[in-house]
Amino acid sequence: MNQRYKGYFRTHYGASFSKADVDRDRQWFFRQFRLIKCLLPNLDQSSKILEVGSGFGGLFSYLNSKNYLGIDMDPEVVDFANAFFKTDRFKNTSLKEFKTNDCFDFVFAVEVLEHFENPLEDIAKIFKLLNNKGKFVGTTPYPFKKNIDADKTHNFVLHPENWQRLFLNEGFSDFRFYPMSFFPFIWRVNKSINLRIPFYVPFKYFISTTLIIAEK
Repeated sequence: MNQRYKGYFRTHYGASFSKADVDRDRQWFFRQFRLIKCLLPNLDQSSKILEVGSGFGGLFSYLNSKNYLGIDMDPEVVDFANAFFKTDRFKNTSLKEFKTNDCFDFVFAVEVLEHFENPLEDIAKIFKLLNNKGKFVGTTPYPFKKNIDADKTHNFVLHPENWQRLFLNEGFSDFRFYPMSFFPFIWRVNKSINLRIPFYVPFKYFISTTLIIAEK
């Protein structure tokens, strides 16, 4: 497993591994999850879900799925999420090394695509992990230079149309993307007023990312 991600959340985000980290995760993802729920009305507690890059478990707390599994390459954050949520649904492994006989209705990857070392291989594996008509749901930064420089572990910060070609080349039947930008810091103050701007904003501190939904 890539050792670059050992201690990633502590060094990159200054994580304290406390409830504050989970709350911050939930605040950031609140608006994105509301949009996802509108676009995917069949996403519910019975859905079989794999999350790649599960972090502190913010998405898990919204999904509340009985059939959820999260994987992450940072062992520290995996141990924390299992302890915090009193579960064993979080596993320390990479997507490449992840082994299962199961298939999933949804594979989530929030701000993860840009970290892939070999996108074609990883997208092909996601395709195999999905049930027929299963969906990949993820977000990834828009390729402004600020997003390329933001994290030294970013390998592929691509335009949405580049991601579209990669997903379709690996067999996905449908690919849709939705621009999402957010005002600086508002999400930390109040998640409810963190309005989604439906286009990309190049200015400093604005967060500009893309929501991707691809169907097998």
